[in-house]
Amino acid sequence: MNKLVSFVIGAFSGALVSSILVLLLTPMKGTEVRARLGNSFVHVQNEVKTAAQSRIDELNQQLAKLQNKVTE
Repeated sequence: MNKLVSFVIGAFSGALVSSILVLLLTPMKGTEVRARLGNSFVHVQNEVKTAAQSRIDELNQQLAKLQNKVTE
């Protein structure tokens, strides 16, 4: 357990330090970085919504098939 906690703390610390360094050393202005991050977030959000809707449709089709088999 102690090794797991140490690993998680180290991974989190490394991610935090690297993200701060990337933001400080990027050649773009802050407004450009924020705009790019915002666009990326919206894109990922739309992809997740699309994937979720397609999975919902697929599961509804499977449910309908199962319900037809039970009533037959």
